[in-house]
Amino acid sequence: MNTTIIAILLFSILAGVLAVRVIKIYKRRKQVALRVQQALTSSAERRTEQPMLVSASGEYGDSSSKSIGLASKNTASMFVSILKPQVVIPRFARVSAPLWLVRLVEQSAIEMSIADFVLVLLSAALVPGLVAYLFAVPELICLALSLVGCSLPLIYIAVLAARKRTKFIEQLPDAIDLMVSVLRTGHSVPQAVRSVGKESAQPLGEEFSQILQRINLGQPFGEALSYTVTKYKSDELDLIRRAITIQAEVGGSLAELLEKTNLTLRQRLKLKRQVRVLTSQSRLTGIIVGLLPLMLATALEMLSPGYLEPLFTSDMGRMLLVLAVVLEIVGIVLINKMTEVKI
Repeated sequence: MNTTIIAILLFSILAGVLAVRVIKIYKRRKQVALRVQQALTSSAERRTEQPMLVSASGEYGDSSSKSIGLASKNTASMFVSILKPQVVIPRFARVSAPLWLVRLVEQSAIEMSIADFVLVLLSAALVPGLVAYLFAVPELICLALSLVGCSLPLIYIAVLAARKRTKFIEQLPDAIDLMVSVLRTGHSVPQAVRSVGKESAQPLGEEFSQILQRINLGQPFGEALSYTVTKYKSDELDLIRRAITIQAEVGGSLAELLEKTNLTLRQRLKLKRQVRVLTSQSRLTGIIVGLLPLMLATALEMLSPGYLEPLFTSDMGRMLLVLAVVLEIVGIVLINKMTEVKI
C-alpha cells in the first residue's frame, strides 16, 4: 500500500512538472524568437544604411570606418552566438546533453528544444513503468516497458531526421543548378544563396536561408556551409563546400566550378540509387530474419499458452531471454552493415 501511494505521488509530481515546463517553454520560445527576429532586422537595416567613407587619398576607411567595422564585427559575433545551437538544460539537470542527441533533434526539425525533449524522454521512461507497477506487474516487465517507452521518442525523431536528410540531399543538385544560373547572370554569391532559400522547398530552403544569415554576419561562403555539413553529415554538401573553399583560395569562375561539381554530385546520387535497388533483397531478408523470432514466440504462445512462461519466471530463463535479445540486436546490426555499401 505504501509503495502504491509513493508511485502515485511520483506520477503526480512528474505530471505537474511536465505541465509547468511546457507552459514556460512555450512562452519563452515566443519571446526569444521575437527578440532574435528584431535584432536581425535592425542589424540588416544598419548595414544597408551605413555609407562607405572615402579618405582624401582615395582609400576606403578611416578611424571612424574602423570603429564602425569593429562595432559590426562585435555585432556579428553576438548574432553568430545566437545562431549557434544552444543546448538548454533544465536547472535540475546540470549536465550537458550528448552531441548526437543535439544533432538528432536539430535534424528532425521538431518544435522542441533539447531540454523539452530530455523531459519527454524521462516522462516516457517513467510513466509506463509506474503505471504498470500500480497494477502489480512484475518488475522485469515494468523495466521493459520503461525501456520501450524511452526508445519510442528516439525512434520517432530518428525516422524524421532520416527523411529530412534524404530529402535535403535529393534537393541539393537542383539548388546548385539554380545558384549557377543566378551567378551566370552576374549576381553575387549572397544573392544566389537568397534565391535558393526563397525558391527551394523545405528543408533545403530553410537551411540556405540560415546560410545566408551567416554570410551576412561576415562568414565566408565555405565556412557558412560547414555547420550545415556537420548537421546533416552530408558528403554531397561537403563536396560543394570543398570546391567553394578551393575556389576562394585559388580563384576562377565559381559558376563553372559549381557546375562541374554538381555533375559529379548527380552521378554520385544516381549510383547510390542503383546500389540501393541492388541491395533491396538483402535488406528485406534482414528484416524478415529479424522479425522471425518474435513471430515464432507469438505463435508458440498462441498455440500453447504458458509454454514460454519459464523464460520469465526462472532465473535461467531470464538470462536466456536477455541473451536472445542481445544476439537479436547484434544480428540486425551485422545484417545492416553487410548490406550497406559506401560510395
